[in-house]
Amino acid sequence: MVAAAAGVERLAGVAIADDFPPEVEALSEFQSYPLDRERLVSLGPGLVLGTVGVNSPQDLDALASLGLPAYAFAFQEVADIPRALRTLDTLLASEGGHAAAAAFEARVAAVRRATATFPTRSVLLLIGADNGTLFAFGRDSYASEVVRLAGGDNLTDRFPGDAAQPSVEQILASPPEVILVAGSGDVRRQLVESVPALAALTAVQEGRVYAVEPDHILRPGPRTADALEAIARLLHPEAFAAGAA
Repeated sequence: MVAAAAGVERLAGVAIADDFPPEVEALSEFQSYPLDRERLVSLGPGLVLGTVGVNSPQDLDALASLGLPAYAFAFQEVADIPRALRTLDTLLASEGGHAAAAAFEARVAAVRRATATFPTRSVLLLIGADNGTLFAFGRDSYASEVVRLAGGDNLTDRFPGDAAQPSVEQILASPPEVILVAGSGDVRRQLVESVPALAALTAVQEGRVYAVEPDHILRPGPRTADALEAIARLLHPEAFAAGAA
């Protein structure tokens, strides 16, 4: 997000997991979990940016005690993304954040217009599955809102909070029309191998199990608009067909 608001050149360093845009690969890195405070301080940043729920308050407080100001963004709804971009302009005395925020909001509005007249489709959006356990988003997550904005009804919205672990029985009792998995490759096969009982779902049998680029849906930022557009096209391809109003 800093790259979008102020350019990569404003970054003193990035967490090891940060890999976008590609230019950040040339920057110094530090371990963010657990936070390598000594390494971070050695990079000499004037401001440390973090994310609520990812970076612990204790780490941010410790940095402040070392004389390093820190700011943590919270991403609970999609609107927090353009809000964060505009905040970056204030924090960094930059100008690109407002333009990036406006572009993001325009893309969201375009998807909402395109899907507004189509019936909502039931969706199961999964972070993944491991040894029979399903990992998903709760109704208070920005990712679940992405599904709603794309014209879907995320089945795990029944779970409060930003994360959910629905049981196989719950999914079989309320079968989704479409299953979306944050992953790549043959996610249908991967899902059935991890949770064989889901093979009974019509969505699985008819091939309506689709991969969503993990970085676009799991990392809130400008690319979340890419996830929104991709999901909307999967749920309502007719809305984006040539000549569609």
